Amino acid sequence: MNPPYMSLDGLLQDPAPWFKLWQKLGNTHPLINFSIVYHYIISIKLQLSSLLFRFPIDMVEFMPKFSVRGIWQRWCESYPPNGSKADDAITVFTGVPTIYSRLIQGYGAMDSDQQAASASAARQLRLMMSGSSALPLPVMQEWEAITGHRLLERYGMTEFVMAISNPLRGVRKAGTVGKPFPGVQVKIAEDQNENDTTGVGELCIRSPSMFKEYWKLPQVTEDSFTDDGFFRTGDAGKIDEDGYYVILGRTSADIMKVGGYKLSALEIESALLEHPVVAECCVLGLPDKTYGDAVCAIIVPEEATKRKQEESSKPAISLEELREWAKDKLAPYKLPTRLFLWESLPRNAMGKVNKKELKKVLAAE
Repeated sequence: MNPPYMSLDGLLQDPAPWFKLWQKLGNTHPLINFSIVYHYIISIKLQLSSLLFRFPIDMVEFMPKFSVRGIWQRWCESYPPNGSKADDAITVFTGVPTIYSRLIQGYGAMDSDQQAASASAARQLRLMMSGSSALPLPVMQEWEAITGHRLLERYGMTEFVMAISNPLRGVRKAGTVGKPFPGVQVKIAEDQNENDTTGVGELCIRSPSMFKEYWKLPQVTEDSFTDDGFFRTGDAGKIDEDGYYVILGRTSADIMKVGGYKLSALEIESALLEHPVVAECCVLGLPDKTYGDAVCAIIVPEEATKRKQEESSKPAISLEELREWAKDKLAPYKLPTRLFLWESLPRNAMGKVNKKELKKVLAAE
């Protein structure tokens, strides 16, 4: 039986002040209630249906099973090696960058037959998307090599859902989140107190799907908007030569100032992830009396390297080795000056590392 659908005719003209309470979980505010007018929901529906994602027969999967093996298994069940297709076959998958990184690691642990079946099944999906945080270029490239899918990266927040996206059809530009949805206005608010000509600034959004307010937090709500009604996302970004938006990270955690240079931690992380020893990494700035910030890298080595490290009692990689390897990929002032080797990175429920807390811990050592 087909599900019932509600007509959207006339809804946007109705000024009724209905709203719904949602809760947002994040690093900035542990738990925030905020209200949305129902236009928020209708606007999202119109934006997505006009641009992107759904066919009537699509089956969307964003968290099928809580394990890497379970996700690969679900795809293989959808598209068995005999060439058939399950009735409830998954056609669209969306995940955060950490999920794709873990899936790549899981794929690497399979035998050749499992890899062939898994890659073949994944190739049958119509669309795969990534969001929530910036997608490292090495992860995108490796995923495309395994599955044939160039991940569709887009940008959004709970406060307005999605605002910017690479196209479903057309050029999906690696390292960018694409261009604004119809009806969405985006501007880069550069720091007026600095002599900065890089074009980097805080990403500000005005959208018909914008939330109404943070519930019972009027000052937080007011501070979150510019005088002309743009929402301050707290993310640093820039526009490239083709008009695509590039996310450089959180202004409070991912932007470092080293010797007068404004650096993106995400750019450095993306470069370091290309090293064969590195499974995961986190880059942040620690206080430095001379340069303002010192580039600190926290690295989780690959499993095979970890085992060798335990057997030899030698570190998986030294700071000197890392800097020597990275000097052809990064400018001298972007090279790490401090290195930590950890078993894992502390992440929240969305797979994000809380860099603000890490900074406090490491700065106190």
